[in-house]
Amino acid sequence: MWRKPASLAGGIRRRFKLPSTAPGERIYAVGDLHGRLDLLQDLLKQLELDAADRESASTTLLFLGDIIDRGPQSRQLVELIRRSQANGEGVVLLCGNHEELLLASAAGNAMAQNVWLANGGDATLRSFGTAPELFAAGSPQERGTMIRQNVGGAVLDWLRSLPLCYRSGDYYFCHAGVRPGVSLEAQERADLLWIRDEFLVSKAWHGAVVVHGHSEADTVEEIHNRINIDTGAYRTGILTAMGLEGTSRWFISTEDALAPPLEVREAAR
Repeated sequence: MWRKPASLAGGIRRRFKLPSTAPGERIYAVGDLHGRLDLLQDLLKQLELDAADRESASTTLLFLGDIIDRGPQSRQLVELIRRSQANGEGVVLLCGNHEELLLASAAGNAMAQNVWLANGGDATLRSFGTAPELFAAGSPQERGTMIRQNVGGAVLDWLRSLPLCYRSGDYYFCHAGVRPGVSLEAQERADLLWIRDEFLVSKAWHGAVVVHGHSEADTVEEIHNRINIDTGAYRTGILTAMGLEGTSRWFISTEDALAPPLEVREAAR
């Protein structure tokens, strides 16, 4: 485990009020999982230890989307998070673009099916007991039927119900980012799930610090208007969580044996 003490990007303390969560709320935000249940299990142990070192607080475990695809354990992650929510454990899962691709594929959208299959959907199919080769050979309608039968209506309904964003005080959480110049209340679904360059290069203040994943990076990116905690878990073996409580901010990572040490980088402004 590696931790970075609470801090802000260079000079921000002098120029801006420290961003804060909602009063009394502690948040652990978790980056893109992409089928790596093994890393999540390790990370949850680290979060439990971290929480035990702190005073009791109302805690939200917040996943930033893309729990499926690429890695081998998408079904198991879906089951774990659904079960945790049913047990009232304070777990929130935001919709990611990969969940969106699965839903569109289940509806018979041929373009979405091809994009999904080429971007890790084959791993999700296997985890739900569907041979990717059989899926690829089917018509769009047949592919949609396979997904609906093997993934199941209850899971698909749950995925359709996922929120796109979460707000706590001065922090705004979403999967991909926001459209600069558009108020947080007026953001469009496509941008919250898919935006990249226009958001990543923007120096504009968005009305809150935007915490996101989606744009895989070698390190955590932390600047005044956004924080990216997608450290490519499926590829690097580094799964990152960010803890937030009041004006405090800290990072925790659990890494597999081959992963390099996690670093936090102040991205170019």
